[in-house]
Amino acid sequence: METIKISTDNFDQENTFEIEFVTPRRTRRMKVSLHRDYKVAGDGILWAMQSGSCLKAQYSDKDIAERDRLNAATPVRHGDIVQIEGKQYRTRVLGDYSDCAIFDTI
Repeated sequence: METIKISTDNFDQENTFEIEFVTPRRTRRMKVSLHRDYKVAGDGILWAMQSGSCLKAQYSDKDIAERDRLNAATPVRHGDIVQIEGKQYRTRVLGDYSDCAIFDTI
């Protein structure tokens, strides 16, 4: 069971992870970050927000470390059980959207 941490801010490269899902044409991976409060502030729903791609002229050591960590890690898939803040959640992948997954309490 994978442990996931809530993102600290928009530039948090240490707590990103990947979601994998299958389309009719291929299997796809997305880099995401975990956030709380999906519909309104205070609802407590945990969800994954897709991180957009960005090309750079030069990649920092943090960029390279994040890429290597994500390539070595097993992606989270639909139905996987993950641990967040000591509690277990089931992953519900929505698809190739900015809000690509929701984590439901078990």
